[in-house]
Amino acid sequence: MNSYALAHIVHVFCAITFVGGVFFEALVLSVLHSKRLSSETRREVERAISQRARQVMPFVVLGVFVSGGVMAARYGEVLRDPFASSFGTQLLLKLCLAGSVLVHFVIAVSKMKRGTLTVAWSKYIHAAVLCQMVGIVLLAKTMFYVSW
Repeated sequence: MNSYALAHIVHVFCAITFVGGVFFEALVLSVLHSKRLSSETRREVERAISQRARQVMPFVVLGVFVSGGVMAARYGEVLRDPFASSFGTQLLLKLCLAGSVLVHFVIAVSKMKRGTLTVAWSKYIHAAVLCQMVGIVLLAKTMFYVSW
């Protein structure tokens, strides 16, 4: 198996884990902030999930970005002039969205470490990352099938 194929497999599994985690937190766990749960229960669940996310997600993010870098290296020529083809344009947009996801992830982690991650910030980061990830997933497929 060549390095691109291995990177592709690692990338897909890490992306599924990361996108799934963000989807779950943004759309499923949002029920924690409803009035149906006590503040104590909500804090306990959030603490447990946050602890697990801090243990797992850095490795998942590292895996998705390292494998993505290996895969992107294959398209170095395309990325030298990304606007020369629809594939290159979509790949560049995908890379820009991925960079933005990374920035949001770093902001979230740093705010968690400082204890300044508020519910409002958390909701914003989850929504922003989820929207960007939907765009990345769409581009990952359309760049091979949509051209102009």
